[in-house]
Amino acid sequence: MAPRTPVLKKIFPYLLSCCLILGCLAIAKIIMHWLQGSFPAPLLAMLMLLTLLLTNVVKEHHLTPCAKPLLNVMPLFFIPAGVGFIEHLEIITLQWQFLSAVFILVPLTSLLLIATVISVFKGRVEHD
Repeated sequence: MAPRTPVLKKIFPYLLSCCLILGCLAIAKIIMHWLQGSFPAPLLAMLMLLTLLLTNVVKEHHLTPCAKPLLNVMPLFFIPAGVGFIEHLEIITLQWQFLSAVFILVPLTSLLLIATVISVFKGRVEHD
């Protein structure tokens, strides 16, 4: 059994990381199916994972083995979006004012909301 132990030690962080990420996604999909809601399950899974990270239930180093390779190839996921952008360029030129406002207001609002949530959780941790 000795030869298998080093292999298990190398594989375990990847299995744990994968199980945490896919587990949050599976739970989110079950919740959305049960509620029959229209909220995207992957977004709910990201919020669940963020909550787990902020409450220190899950540590960042537990997610790194699986998350880092995904983040390295993430630009490939934007190629279809770029093609869709080019295909709908005519509509985009007609609605450029609305789209500009959306591209400025949505990230700004999200950034302020996330900063507020993180500062609330950080304040709780420092006072405990």
